Amino acid sequence: MQAINDVTFGGGQPSPIPSSTEESAATAASDFQSFLMLLTAQLRNQDPLSPLDSTQFVEQLASFSAVEQQIETNSKLEALAERLSVSAIDEASQWIGRDVETTSGAAHFEGAALSYLVPQGAPGTTTEIVVSDLAGNVVYSEQGDNQRREFTWTGDNGEGGVAPNGDYVVSINRYSEGELVEVAQPIAFTRVVQARFEENGVRLVLENGAVVSPSEIAALRSAPAASESDASDILSGDV
Repeated sequence: MQAINDVTFGGGQPSPIPSSTEESAATAASDFQSFLMLLTAQLRNQDPLSPLDSTQFVEQLASFSAVEQQIETNSKLEALAERLSVSAIDEASQWIGRDVETTSGAAHFEGAALSYLVPQGAPGTTTEIVVSDLAGNVVYSEQGDNQRREFTWTGDNGEGGVAPNGDYVVSINRYSEGELVEVAQPIAFTRVVQARFEENGVRLVLENGAVVSPSEIAALRSAPAASESDASDILSGDV
């Protein structure tokens, strides 16, 4: 399987300064020119015996000036945000291709075995590892003690067959005297294949199908170097 390693941000490219800012600036400039023309006409045609109140003109000029300054400030802030976005993309791209440790029961099965670490349970408890599909149907389960150990799911459906490719959930049920006392998630070391930006910040897409934030990463390690055969496949485009 070839992992798609990319960074996405609003469609893949940094967003340009919105055209609405340019339109607002153009509208303000047009309105300001119209105001000056109206002001000139009023001054030219005012009654000398009852001149117009100059205070109102000053207030209107000040208002237009404030609007122009605000539009200019918004333009600079949006340009700054664009530069920061590019910097954030560069930083997020450093995650891609790295193996990370995270607490996640996501399981994206495509024929290859998926490995997890089951943490140790409380004294006196037993453990049931359950693999379910996204509809909540149990696909595979096995019983064990409360000791810390590795769990590898090969796609076994518990009936001698192999589950179809797709997304599943691995959960850890803890029992004490036959009663369910805890439902936990396993620990997985899996590769980051994509980093994307959402409203709540950077989200990392993992090879097992999980989507996590950088704050959920407990450990980080370099991905194993590709073998010569892998490198040959990559160069030939056969992955």
